[in-house]
Amino acid sequence: MRILAIALIMVLGIAIALFAGVNENGKVAIHVLDHSGKRSCTNQFPVIAGCEDIITTNAGTNVDFFPVFFDLAEYTGVEYGVTWSGPSCAFTSCADFAIGGIVNSGDGISQTWSDCHDEAVAIPGFGWIYSYGMICIVPHPKYGGPNVTDCSTPKIIDSLETVSLGCAGTNGFEGDDPCTLKVSTNPTTWGQIKGMFR
Repeated sequence: MRILAIALIMVLGIAIALFAGVNENGKVAIHVLDHSGKRSCTNQFPVIAGCEDIITTNAGTNVDFFPVFFDLAEYTGVEYGVTWSGPSCAFTSCADFAIGGIVNSGDGISQTWSDCHDEAVAIPGFGWIYSYGMICIVPHPKYGGPNVTDCSTPKIIDSLETVSLGCAGTNGFEGDDPCTLKVSTNPTTWGQIKGMFR
């Protein structure tokens, strides 16, 4: 009986490892604009349909940056970190719920929505910073990624391990071309995540 249980666990593990979530082609980049004191999640918020709409270079230092997850099939949550060279950030989450926050370079945030979104692009919020170089998406300091959670039950979390993690350039630095980003996606399930904490 024990051998049968071990074999079943191994088969399930292999099946989960082979089953990527629906966001296996997902990517993430930074969109950057001049800072606007009137910007909110519903006012002066960028409309991005795909990689060609993402602006990754800004000559200024006083900027608003937007993490942009794109080439998605569906999502209910995202998880990521952001780095930059400069002082602290004032970050606004546009998701329904957030754990953590982006205040200092290297911080991470987990954001979720209460319903499923079947759009190809997710812009979960924006930050206001004075940046003197590159602003980059990085793995969440605790949970890795960047991650996108799909709408299935159990949830499948695709880890978007991009070759180039979608940087924007400010103050004379040139940002990455978001249309040339490549990904290697590793799926995991919510059960696997919970198992790490047992």
